[in-house]
Amino acid sequence: MEKTVTLQIFGRKFTFQTESGVPDAKKVAALFEDAVQKVQSQFDGKPVNVDRETILVLTGLNIASEHFKREERYHQFITRMTKKSAVVLSELEKAIT
Repeated sequence: MEKTVTLQIFGRKFTFQTESGVPDAKKVAALFEDAVQKVQSQFDGKPVNVDRETILVLTGLNIASEHFKREERYHQFITRMTKKSAVVLSELEKAIT
């Protein structure tokens, strides 16, 4: 059952539907809001004027980069575990025969 969650960024409300529970969706929204604040804070006190759209795009790129790195680590982990499992299985088969 889909539920609705609202988050506020730059004073603007965004409402989206989620199939996961509302608490999970609120955590995701909070993580996104924190990521936006992190990017925005990088420009605070700097002589450059960065618009909201740029901050949101940079936030999205940061999140995508983190996701990519996690996927890479996950695939490396799976590869290592597959190889180690094959060695263990081979040793077990030798011990049984």
